[in-house]
Amino acid sequence: MRRTADAQGVERTRQLYWKRLAEAKALYPDSAGYQNHHAVPLYLGGSSQGTTYRLPTAYHKAITQAFRLEWRYGQERPPSKQDLMNILIRVYEQYPIPQLVGIEP
Repeated sequence: MRRTADAQGVERTRQLYWKRLAEAKALYPDSAGYQNHHAVPLYLGGSSQGTTYRLPTAYHKAITQAFRLEWRYGQERPPSKQDLMNILIRVYEQYPIPQLVGIEP
């Protein structure tokens, strides 16, 4: 039973990715190609050597905007570890990383 529930959760996440990608392409229609996305954005304290994912440019822009809504650029300090974890959870629940659910963009 658990395996079925896990598979359903992955499928829901995949569908969310496709939906968000379509929204991003509509919002940023001139954003062709791909960009590397840092799993932990640099301005939030991520490392330039940290994990990156290759994402469609429009999707990357949408994720970046979601992070900016959570923690705007230019603040005096990066978020605390707990705040950072909460930010990452909220953004990636809205904008899943496709490679983590078996989709190669």
